[in-house]
Amino acid sequence: MEGQRPYMTLHNMQQQRAISYREERHERGPRDAPEWEVWIHVAAVDTARYRNIATQSYWQRAGKVQQAKDMVARQVLLALGLNPSEIQ
Repeated sequence: MEGQRPYMTLHNMQQQRAISYREERHERGPRDAPEWEVWIHVAAVDTARYRNIATQSYWQRAGKVQQAKDMVARQVLLALGLNPSEIQ
């Protein structure tokens, strides 16, 4: 996990079936200065390895979509119980 952006870590965990989630993105504000809102809706978690946060939703806003994705992914990873030092 070290060295990866939080969103890629979360994405890889979904590929490994450790978590199942759905992502939503919304653009807010004026076209010349949009703000992105990214939601992650957690559907299922491998509870043998992580805290059960199934049915929870998390969101963040940022000026760039990638920044919002990384911020909300970090929030989800922390909720799962990952060590903050393992998350970039």
